[in-house]
Amino acid sequence: MTTNQPERTAVIHGGDIARVSAYLPSNYKVAGWDDRAEGVVIVGSDSAGWTLDDYVLPRLASGCMFGKEVTP
Repeated sequence: MTTNQPERTAVIHGGDIARVSAYLPSNYKVAGWDDRAEGVVIVGSDSAGWTLDDYVLPRLASGCMFGKEVTP
């Protein structure tokens, strides 16, 4: 990923790693499974309109997978 944007992280519920991965644009990827949150962790950077808030989370929600950004 080459971008000037900071990396963003979210936890997604309602899908497994393969299903979540299929919904992501190329600027976001699955980082793994979080046992404490019981969800799939995704990371990436916003780029050219492919943003976490306006594209990634709504797209996942269209497949009944819901997520929330986690901040450090």
